[in-house]
Amino acid sequence: MNSMTGFGMAVVSEGQMSVRVELKSVNHRFFDLTMNLPRAFSCLEEAIKKTVRSHVERGALTLYLTIDGGTTIGPNVRTNWSVVNQYVASIKEMQERTGSENTIFNALPLLPGVFSMEEAGSDAALKAAPHILQAVEDACRQLSEMRAAEGRHLCADLHEKIAALKEQRASLARLAPAVHEKHSERLRKHMEQFLNHQAALDEARLLNEVAIFVDKASIDEELTRLDSHLQQLENSLDPDTDAAPVGRKLDFLIQEMNREINTIGAKGNSTAVSQSVVLMKSELEKIREQIQNVE
Repeated sequence: MNSMTGFGMAVVSEGQMSVRVELKSVNHRFFDLTMNLPRAFSCLEEAIKKTVRSHVERGALTLYLTIDGGTTIGPNVRTNWSVVNQYVASIKEMQERTGSENTIFNALPLLPGVFSMEEAGSDAALKAAPHILQAVEDACRQLSEMRAAEGRHLCADLHEKIAALKEQRASLARLAPAVHEKHSERLRKHMEQFLNHQAALDEARLLNEVAIFVDKASIDEELTRLDSHLQQLENSLDPDTDAAPVGRKLDFLIQEMNREINTIGAKGNSTAVSQSVVLMKSELEKIREQIQNVE
């Protein structure tokens, strides 16, 4: 089981070129990757996304790419000679009109538009692509290792909370006969009071209504389903059962368990049952918060 929280960083160097990739992830319902790349390397976005996707199933990820490599890879300073020529012509014309021998050519580099930054082109991106993808791959491995380590901690914590739920479920199972008997006794008293005021009664119909009421008052079915959900929840944490991400499955099981516990609380109608239900809902909410970060 993997967490969706993690960080990975890798540097790949080749000659003067240095590629640095940082990758971080947090929880998210789906796979969502945001890339911060130099504009000239946007052509590699799909290949980078494919590499990251091979390691990550779910999560909101942010990737930062930094490249240093001199004039081959990094941006180049370009002199705009057409602009320079216009400045020079204008300066000469000023000197001729004013008769001034003073020159301001030394200030020419400071004038707007003389220099511009030219980003690396697609050829540079293609040249750097193998090293960039290698850095992305290495960063993904680091990210996966961190997510796996965090997942192990989450798994251990979830096992403790599941044990607490099982304990409360066992407590409810011990209370179930008393709940059933309590409802039956209450119904019996109501029927006795009713019979004392009725001259005639359809006994078959009465017994049928009693059977339906007692069945609705039983929490055995809910306890059976709850036990099944707890077993599936625990099995999903076993690394040997399924290597696929289990976050969505865990979320579904928690919803179903919450439904069964609410039904038990509604049927129980006793202080002891209510106490166990409250404790179970508390543990269940803690599990729900934890699994929001499970891939």
